[in-house]
Order: sequence, then structure tokens, then C-alpha cells
Amino acid sequence: MRYRKLVFWLVILLLIAAAVFFIYKYREKIARILTPLILTVVLVYIVKPMADRLAVRKVPAGIAVLLVYLFIFAVLAAFGFYLIPELAANIMELMETLPQLMSSYETIFNNLISTIYSSNWSGQVKDAVFEQINSLTEQIRGWLDRLLENGLKLAMDMVRVIVDSALALVISFYVIKDGEKFRDQALLLVPRRWRNGLLDTFRQISRILAGFIQGQLMIAFIVGMLETVGLALIGMKYPLALGMIGGLANIIPYFGPYIGAVPAVAVALTISPMKAVWTAAVFIVVQQIDNNFISPKMIEDKLGLHPVATIFAVLAGGEFFGVPGMLLAVPVVAIFRVVINRIVEAIV
Repeated sequence: MRYRKLVFWLVILLLIAAAVFFIYKYREKIARILTPLILTVVLVYIVKPMADRLAVRKVPAGIAVLLVYLFIFAVLAAFGFYLIPELAANIMELMETLPQLMSSYETIFNNLISTIYSSNWSGQVKDAVFEQINSLTEQIRGWLDRLLENGLKLAMDMVRVIVDSALALVISFYVIKDGEKFRDQALLLVPRRWRNGLLDTFRQISRILAGFIQGQLMIAFIVGMLETVGLALIGMKYPLALGMIGGLANIIPYFGPYIGAVPAVAVALTISPMKAVWTAAVFIVVQQIDNNFISPKMIEDKLGLHPVATIFAVLAGGEFFGVPGMLLAVPVVAIFRVVINRIVEAIV
């Protein structure tokens, strides 16, 4: 029995290693293929709850999905009518002031260099500091060069996202409308004794995905609105644009709030150090509200992951797959945990 368990775990580890290697090696192609499917999953968990409520009122499934689509488009159009002009004005004003921002930071940088030169530090310490500054400057310059080089690629990616989103709308329609038919056909390919276990596993996975997707989108919206209001109250420039950036970044667990605060604090620094302090305070207060009242109710209790596991998942996802990896790491690990538990219960 002990030998059997050892062989089982060895096979599992080898399969996991092979899957990770394959996914990492072909991650760009896999990401291209999976993008419409990931968008489909997100759409399904947004649309299906509303479509199910209409189905209870005897509305046919296909018509219910179309009605929900129309409702979502109407809400987006209404928000766009009021928010997009303000958001566009914020972004345009921010772009117009970018040269001034760069000039301000250049002045701050030059003053820092002058202060170091005139300090009483030893020559070795100054050389070490300047070496680090030069290294950081080269990294920033390289990042800006890559950003400019990727401008055309970004435009093509935006077109691709639009196409993928349209495809996801079509796939989501059929998944919601004919979901039970797909499930029944898939179960016919599985031995009868495994069917109940598979259904239970997929129900657990569905609960995880529903909790994560619906919760994260709602949290991002609430946090974005709170940050927008907070920035407006302290008289910060571009409150809507910077607040929405903070809300969207908040989708990334643990590290998103810090990423989202960087643009706002960077802009505030060009106004005054005190404005930067107040801006940072807004993000800290909102994050405390999120950590203590919002996220625990909507996300953490539903995933069943320890915070340490979540942090390591986000770090690993970001290291291997960038921002998409950070976004998807937590639900993937939670799903992986469910699958492993079911395999162990079934075999061992």
C-alpha cells in the first residue's frame, strides 16, 4: 500500500511538472487560444445569474440571455454617457501635462544629484549611489523604449481584444442557453461511476469562479468609486481617471492596490509633497476599508485559500506570465486544490 501511494504521488508530481513546463514553453500561443475562453467564463458568470432570474419567470433561455446583454449594454452606455466624457477629459489633460510632469521630475532628479555631489559622503559611497542611480535610469529608459516600440503591437492587441470579446459574447450565449445539453453530452463520455464525483467537482469549481469573478468585479467598482470620491475631496487632479486606474488595479490580489496608487502619487508629487501625502492617505484608507469590510465578505471566505498561499500564487503568476498571471493565479490555485483533493479522495 505504501509503495502504491509513493508511485501515485510520483506520477502526480511528474504530470504537474510536465504540464507546467508545457504551459510555460507555449504560454503565448496558449494565451492567444484561451483569451476568448477566459472572457467567455467571465461573461457567463456575469450574465447567467440575471438570465436565470428571467428563466424563473418563464422567459426562454435564449431570449433571457439577449435581454441581459441589452441591459448590460444599456448600463454601459448610460455610464459611458456620463463618465466617458469626464474620463476622456481627465486623460487628455493628463497627457497634455506629461511634459510638465517629466520636467518636474527632471528638476527633482537634478536637485538630488546636486545634493549628493555637495554632501560630505565619502567618494566610495557617492560612487555606489551614482552606480545605482545610473542602473535605475537605464532600466527606466529601456522600459520607455520598449513601450514606444510596442505602441503598434498595443494597437493590434486592442483590435484582438475587441474580436475576442465579440467571439466571447457568441460563445457565452450558447453556453448559457444550451449549458445543460453540453453537460449531458460530456457526461456520456465518462464512465457512469465517475459522473457524480465529476459533477460535484465542477460545482465546487463553479462556486470558486463565481465568487472570484463576481466579487472581484464588484470590489473593483466599489474601490474605484471610493478612490475617485476621495481624490476629488482632497482636490486632486484627474480624480476619475486615477480612481478608475486604482479600481482596476485592485483586481490583482494584494499587490494591485500598490500598483494602482503609483500613478496618482506620481502626479500628486508634481503638485506638492503634501498633496502626495494626502493622495497616499486616500488609497491607504480605501484599502483598509476593502481589506476589513469588502473583500472578506465577497472573496476570501469563498476561495478557501490561506493568505500566504494567495501571495505566493500571485508572485509565481506574475513571474511566469506577467499581469495576466497575477490576475488568474488565485482562482487557478483554488481550482487546482479542489481537483487534487478529489483525485486523492477517489484513489487513495
